[in-house]
Amino acid sequence: MHFLRNLFANLVSLIVFSVITVLVVLISLLSVGDDFEVTDNSILHIKVNGDLKDQSKGTQIFKEANCQSDYKSIEKAIQLAVKDTLIKAIYLEVGAVDGSLANIESLRRSLLEYKKSGRKIISYSTSMSQIGYHLSSVADSIYLGNMTGFEWKGIGAQLLYFKSMLSKIGVKAEPIRVGKFKSAIEPFIMDSISTENEYQVKELINDVWINLCSDIQKSRGISKKSLEFVANDLGVLTSEEALMYGFVDAIKYEDEVKKVFKKLFFGNEKYISVKQLINANSSVSLADDKLVIVNAEGSIIDMPSESDISGFQYGKIFDDILKDESVKAMVIRINSPGGSAKASEELWRKIKLIQEKVPVIISMGNVAASGGYYMATAGDRIFAENNTITGSIGVFGLMFNVSELTENIGVNVEKVKTHKMSDFPSFDRSLTSKEKTRLQLGINKVYDVFLDRVAKGRGLSIEKVEGLASGRVWTGKQAKENGLVDSIGGLNMAIETAKQAADIKTYKLVELPKILSPIEQVVKHFSNQEVRLPEPFANYNYMIQNPDFFKTFHTPQVRLPFVISIK
Repeated sequence: MHFLRNLFANLVSLIVFSVITVLVVLISLLSVGDDFEVTDNSILHIKVNGDLKDQSKGTQIFKEANCQSDYKSIEKAIQLAVKDTLIKAIYLEVGAVDGSLANIESLRRSLLEYKKSGRKIISYSTSMSQIGYHLSSVADSIYLGNMTGFEWKGIGAQLLYFKSMLSKIGVKAEPIRVGKFKSAIEPFIMDSISTENEYQVKELINDVWINLCSDIQKSRGISKKSLEFVANDLGVLTSEEALMYGFVDAIKYEDEVKKVFKKLFFGNEKYISVKQLINANSSVSLADDKLVIVNAEGSIIDMPSESDISGFQYGKIFDDILKDESVKAMVIRINSPGGSAKASEELWRKIKLIQEKVPVIISMGNVAASGGYYMATAGDRIFAENNTITGSIGVFGLMFNVSELTENIGVNVEKVKTHKMSDFPSFDRSLTSKEKTRLQLGINKVYDVFLDRVAKGRGLSIEKVEGLASGRVWTGKQAKENGLVDSIGGLNMAIETAKQAADIKTYKLVELPKILSPIEQVVKHFSNQEVRLPEPFANYNYMIQNPDFFKTFHTPQVRLPFVISIK
């Protein structure tokens, strides 16, 4: 009977999975076959919500209903709209945008480019975060839904510390690091923020805040005094207050916003989604030359992974590019807090080999720090946004001693070994002075190489780089001022620079790694359901989804304190 129940349950699961798969394939086929044509009085409808990722890694079925596209798709659609005069307006529907500081800045620049032609941008929101407002502020008219909260509270960074918790369960962290600002290990060895880390985080968020306020002042004409007053004394406004202080132009329902467009175009308007506009302009390039965009997003790791920058998988991608004579230029889009020093070095070497053959341009996203910056130093030119988080030139290693925990729960560890260090690394004892010395030697070696990579890649002296290093985190604006990046700009600027450097007129744009097909994405979605922590612990999901995370921490890590949550 038990066997029959299991068999029946498995059959039902198989049938349900098959039905979903067929539906996805049908939807995919139908969307491909949709010959959409842009006509006069078209309105590009852009929906932005949540954390705006560089590139979608899931099917439309599993994405948030209010966020139809990823950053790259929206950016591409806006650029198409700039050139297509049939698109008379942009309808910007903004939700509770979180994070994505650099990507939002890049989209904002593209929207400003669209406005130069005299065409309209209208923004509407029923959940306005201050990062979302940074994007919306570019619009000619900003409408807020009735009873909608409006956020203007300044920039805050939240950091969680675990030393006391670890002590209570009998676990002690033993760090080895280079760089007084290299704070990724602080949560495990301290109960509160260090003076150095507090200083660098404050400098970072102050610069981001200055950038945001400057843009709002230019676009909306709101005084700095008003912006500071609202952030200090009010924080979250009612829709009526947002209107009173000049942040928005009117309070409307969605149907009333649609009537504005109807009036503008005498009822002849036609809405186009991001996907429809891209599909309408898709074409097969017959050019022989290739311009390759490599999307490097996630932590840099040694082990195979589809969701991060695996040294193994990306190493193969770079090897294939190196062997392909039709590749004339490469753009690397980096959105990474760093990770394994070994993988970062190996990928740096492969990028450098390509750079000796063809132009390599780096485009930094929201975060391109530590190991992410390490990779970037192999490029010919580096682009970042003002609000990109970068730098963090430093190294650390981290061991955990759980001897007290094992004793408390009654576990006894017996060892038989040939030499004193045969059990290194060991979880049941403290590091010996000799082991600490050896580890520090390795960390110092990696740090020296890191400094050298930056100095040679950026044309700076070692002394200059040392003054910028020690794990210090910078905004893209600060990084440009001190020579760590070349220009402020987004992915489009990086592509244009690569094209000019390679002197190619016609080319085939190839993006790697390749995006999974709809059916592959469905299979992956149902076969790899992950345990995820809710806010405010969501930034630690990487740890619980990668069992080897702490095991590899004893090896040198060039990693940003990515658990900082900036809102």
